[in-house]
Amino acid sequence: MTGVGRTLIAIAAFVAVAVGSLIYFIANWDMSKAEPIGALHNTSPFLSLEIPRGLGQRPGPAPAAGAFA
Repeated sequence: MTGVGRTLIAIAAFVAVAVGSLIYFIANWDMSKAEPIGALHNTSPFLSLEIPRGLGQRPGPAPAAGAFA
């Protein structure tokens, strides 16, 4: 068998495993164990709920000169 044939067989085997895994995953999906998307909690350290800022709102005042030095 040539190198091209082996490559095509390897690609076909990979695709078969990938499709089979997807079918297995979908067939065994249990909705009762899945948490609804709406139940996700905001746990990001970058978002602060105490400072609501929307479009068109100005940021807070600038820190005093030398505050970071």
